Amino acid sequence: MKIISKTSLILFVTLTIVSCSKSNSDETTLGNCATVCTYTIASGEKAATVPNSLDGTYELTYHSAQAGSPYTNGTKAKFTISNNTLTVEIEGKDCITIKNPVLIGSNNYKFKDSCRDNIAFNVSPNNNGDFNEINVEPLGTGWFGQFSK
Repeated sequence: MKIISKTSLILFVTLTIVSCSKSNSDETTLGNCATVCTYTIASGEKAATVPNSLDGTYELTYHSAQAGSPYTNGTKAKFTISNNTLTVEIEGKDCITIKNPVLIGSNNYKFKDSCRDNIAFNVSPNNNGDFNEINVEPLGTGWFGQFSK
């Protein structure tokens, strides 16, 4: 009976260690943000699939701030695009992960934060399909400025 008890205890401890040490790859990829906003695609909008060529982490600076912009020129931010999600980490702000981008035109991918800040981040590739910039926009139409290198 003692052998069964010891074996059970060892098995329990081993399973506990293994299950607690395994990291969730989605959380690691998404920057471990506590806030996740899953946008609901509205009527007339087209769901987008961001190409893998845009996946990556980009450290950018805000430029061309317009009246009403939520950020000032020179604000630093880190953006991570992965698996059709965008994680936004702006200096001095809590991060947010946004899911379900909308296709704008033929190759812009607008991630709408309709959960917290009510702004959108429009991921814009260059003519070669590589990352170019992220435009900051109201949820509807308009333009506040852009994060670029």
